[in-house]
Amino acid sequence: MRNALLLLALLALPVSAAQMGTVARSATLHASPLGDSKTLKVLPPGASVEVMKRVGGWYQVKADGTAGWVRMWLLRFTGAAGSGGTSALSVLKTGRSSSTYGTATTGVRGLSEEELKNAKPDPAALQLVENLAVAPADARGFAKQAELKASPKFMQEKP
Repeated sequence: MRNALLLLALLALPVSAAQMGTVARSATLHASPLGDSKTLKVLPPGASVEVMKRVGGWYQVKADGTAGWVRMWLLRFTGAAGSGGTSALSVLKTGRSSSTYGTATTGVRGLSEEELKNAKPDPAALQLVENLAVAPADARGFAKQAELKASPKFMQEKP
């Protein structure tokens, strides 16, 4: 719960207009943050972009004088001009990387920056969700009754 609240607080921070990034792989620059919107151009891997703002799973960027929208998972951040790369967007550098490849993850839930700024705790809703929790023994009993098979990936007992 604390981690979720921290993430929400960090995402609500203002984005620096000088945040720079590079295109990780060929990316379509769209006219709006919709997959079926007009294509403005295709950005090649390694192209430099200036990140303007974020909406859902999209970043508004400027590349070679053209402003448009790119899916967020196609960008890697290089830091703000004249800084050590610390900004609200730098917290979105997630996943693992090595000298040969990188892995990015995103957790887009459709919340706008304005919704995050105006978010307030709702203890009653939290209690409703907690009431839906099932005891591990009950879950195992349900799985056995339904003849479900455990995936080896999820075999470890979680606390």
